Amino acid sequence: MKTIFIIIMIFLFTACSDNAIISKSKTELKNVQCMRLVVFPPNKFLSETMHQLYTFDEHCKYKLSVSQKSGIVCNSNQNTDKKILANFPSGYIRLNLSNGSKAIFSYYRDLTHRANKEDLKKAFKSLQIELK
Repeated sequence: MKTIFIIIMIFLFTACSDNAIISKSKTELKNVQCMRLVVFPPNKFLSETMHQLYTFDEHCKYKLSVSQKSGIVCNSNQNTDKKILANFPSGYIRLNLSNGSKAIFSYYRDLTHRANKEDLKKAFKSLQIELK
């Protein structure tokens, strides 16, 4: 019961946040020599932009999943003041690097607009910094 309460409280305080959230496994990141790209759902803009940033290898065991969504409406009552007084997020961009089912790197950022090239560059740069 206590665990459920903690999860609910974390969700309430982080619902529709506009800060980038990055999680990583530093030991696994040291082993990444290549990546294959998976864009889901398929999106020509995301795929083309990512291919401009990196040369992906379709046979690599490390999978970089990229997704974005726009037009999201957050119904949380905890954010009423932010909805009224600020640009409230209506979408997100997400990058996940994994080896099989093991997550190695994750990037998530709320957006107030549809993902653009600069958003993708910023997200991918955060991954490149960790890979060095």
